[in-house]
Amino acid sequence: MTQQLSSKPFYGQRIEVRSVPDPIVKDCFAVFACRHKFCREVCPVYQDDRDESHTSYGFHSTLLAISQGIGSLEDVRDQVTNCLECGACELRCPNTLFAGDFYGASTTTVDLVRKVRRDLVAADIGFEKYEAIIEVIDKYLSYFTGPEEDLTRWAEGLNLPFTGETILFVDYFNAFETTVVARNAAKILSAAGVSYGILRHPGATLGELLDVDLDAFVEHARYNVNELVTAGAKRVILINPHDYTYFTRDYTAYLGELPFEVVYVTDVIDELITSGAITFEGASPLSGNVSYHDPCTLNKICGITESPRRIIRSLPGLNFVDVSPVAQWSYCCGKGSSSFKVLHPDTSYRIGARRLQAAADVGAERLVLACPHCEDQLTDVRARSGAPVEPIHVLALVAQAMGLE
Repeated sequence: MTQQLSSKPFYGQRIEVRSVPDPIVKDCFAVFACRHKFCREVCPVYQDDRDESHTSYGFHSTLLAISQGIGSLEDVRDQVTNCLECGACELRCPNTLFAGDFYGASTTTVDLVRKVRRDLVAADIGFEKYEAIIEVIDKYLSYFTGPEEDLTRWAEGLNLPFTGETILFVDYFNAFETTVVARNAAKILSAAGVSYGILRHPGATLGELLDVDLDAFVEHARYNVNELVTAGAKRVILINPHDYTYFTRDYTAYLGELPFEVVYVTDVIDELITSGAITFEGASPLSGNVSYHDPCTLNKICGITESPRRIIRSLPGLNFVDVSPVAQWSYCCGKGSSSFKVLHPDTSYRIGARRLQAAADVGAERLVLACPHCEDQLTDVRARSGAPVEPIHVLALVAQAMGLE
């Protein structure tokens, strides 16, 4: 099994101002030795600013220089904020493509970026707009400490229990900012006859927290696992792909094997369509040309690419113009897995605008999404740019085709 950085035994060793732990130096040498630099053109940020220091190659090279006494930790302050944490560079790195299975180790830039961000904070160096990230964290943690009924207000009128062998986990972003995604997921599952519950008081799942305070992130991770076990969960359905990466990669790295199955909502709905539990008979058919945007976390990090496409193909009336998931390694909505949009709003916008233009170029009238963050970002980009492509969540299309909207 290929070893990932998040589970390597030296991952907890801090990078000091002028000192890099030897095992990380080895990883940096492995990237620095590359002369292909495949990680450049696939990086959405590099496509925008053409700054090699913002690529995986540049980032690892800077850490290597620090390990050799050239420069210090302050030199990576700009680089670590110019990472979307999309994972494209990991996939294109020759260490992963050609050596990962043989040597049992692969390049894992996303986890290393997160680690260095935390090390910058621990060294009281921080990075530009760090205070803005703390404001985001404080905002979301206020939901956890606020009135308990606020956490489940999104489910008002749906009469969902707080126990069950299947639990639909709804994070704060969906519960407070993209409520329609959570409600559509709940309505679709109920209409399909799925017996499930929700958590009364979920903990925070937040990329910004993982980037600056690992102890707090793990504390909320442990809380969520305990709450799910207490609720009787044997299967947990996630509707935010960021959460899916946290549960399947980070929770398991820091807490060990989870005592329940974790599945993404598109896989569940795909199963329900295949089994006949979801049908589209009697509802008004959909229409128009659509394409699909692979969320970075699902496509590049977790490898979930087919279930959303099978769902789209099953929807009556649509003309699906597909773009392969590999071709989309260089695509991103521009929001990033945590704080990129807050840190670099102009670059974020331009990356999103390029994605909508790419959809327009293949003749799509609507761009189907499977991530609430992508929907939030690209809806905002479309409003600013006037792009002719409408972003729409795949759950909204399923709900329409089932006659639930």
